[in-house]
Amino acid sequence: MDGTAPALRPEDEPDFERVLRQALHTPEIRAALRRHGGSAGGAAAERLRARARAERPAITAAAAPEYGAYLRLRATGAPDVRTGRAPSAAAGVRGLLPVFAVLVPVLAAAATAVFLLLGYVLGLGRSGRELGDALLTAGQTAAVITAVTTAGGVTWLLITAARHRTPAPGPGGGAPGAGAGGAAEAHETWRRALLERGVLPFLREQLQQAAAPRPRPRLGYTSPDYAGPEYTGPGFTGPTPPSQA
Repeated sequence: MDGTAPALRPEDEPDFERVLRQALHTPEIRAALRRHGGSAGGAAAERLRARARAERPAITAAAAPEYGAYLRLRATGAPDVRTGRAPSAAAGVRGLLPVFAVLVPVLAAAATAVFLLLGYVLGLGRSGRELGDALLTAGQTAAVITAVTTAGGVTWLLITAARHRTPAPGPGGGAPGAGAGGAAEAHETWRRALLERGVLPFLREQLQQAAAPRPRPRLGYTSPDYAGPEYTGPGFTGPTPPSQA
């Protein structure tokens, strides 16, 4: 395994298991298991699964570039593709801002209407004219607050919409790798690379090794040396005696 390849994070181990299960159920691997008298859920498949788990660092290293890109996008604060929640602790505060942007102008507008109406009604009588004037002043102040908060809320909503607007497709037709969509796409790209370049080649190699013929055992004796200098053929009866003069 390359020392520069990022190690598989504990939270991503279930993804490895899902990819391994997907690979074991592909038609190619199922057919190979059947040729060996097994099945996708039999003992042979479980042995393959155990070997793949034991070699997980080497298998995941085959998809190290895609995994590294996925980790970088996930570290930018994009929503987690498994939970849909942003890892930042400020996510709850950001979720309340749209509520305030809508709620504050509505409450200020309601207060404006109530103050102006009561101030106008009380101002009709002499006894309540002072209170009516005070309520009219409060209504005018509330009207100013309504205008300011409404303008601020609309501006904030427009800025938020611009930030979350779908980016234009890149030269290859896909969206740039940013935001939640980019993290989800990078996650799927890594899983596909892990399947095609990591898990499936490993399973194929294991199945090919299992199908390779084993060498036949040698018997416990040695054959005669037929290449000796004194061997001349099947009719050999012994060494030729030297001629006598």
